[in-house]
Formats: sequence, C-alpha cells, structure tokens
Amino acid sequence: MKQKPPKNQSEGLSNGERYVTSKELMEALEGLKISILAEQKRQSLPFPMEDAPRPRVFHKKQEGKREKLATTVDAALFELLKARQQQGHQLSHLLDSALWHYFGRPRLSFQEDSDSNEE
Repeated sequence: MKQKPPKNQSEGLSNGERYVTSKELMEALEGLKISILAEQKRQSLPFPMEDAPRPRVFHKKQEGKREKLATTVDAALFELLKARQQQGHQLSHLLDSALWHYFGRPRLSFQEDSDSNEE
C-alpha cells in the first residue's frame, strides 16, 4: 500500500524542521561544489600571488641591498609560512613577495630605473 504524501509542509516533521524543495537542494549543492573547487584550486597553487622579482647573483653575491628583520606574527600565519618553507620556498622571498604586493609592487633596490616591476 502506498503512503500518501503529507497534506502540509509541517506534517510528520519534528519541531523546527521543514521539507526542502529540489531547487533549494540543488542550489545548496552547487554552492558547496563551488566552495570545494575554490579550496582545491587555492591549495594546488604553488604560491597564491606573483613572486617578487629576484636579484641576479654574481659569484654567490646578490645585487641590491638586504636588511635584517626580526618580528612576531600570528601563530596561524606562522604555521602557513612553515608549510611553505617545507615545500621549498625561502622565507625571505615569501616575505619579499608579500611586502612587494602590499606596497604596490615598487621598484626594488637591485632594479635599475629602466627595469619594470613585472620581471
């Protein structure tokens, strides 16, 4: 014997529950799919932004001037930096790249006036 569908949306449901339409379900699944794909894409990128230009190296000496920096960062950011280091990235170049983008990709100390910021 076939069961009859409920006459109204709340019949047979617990307090606060409701039936979901197929359209609502498809929209929720599509949103989840987009979120998952975006996260997969983000994780598959070797670095989420363009690397800063690097100076040429002559006889183990780099062009340009380097400065030392000691600082503290949030623990979550530090863990992300450590993970990138374990993937073979240099901490100093990661920091150069982040600061280079933050300050609008300025000319760096080793770049001549005729060099572009997009090397």
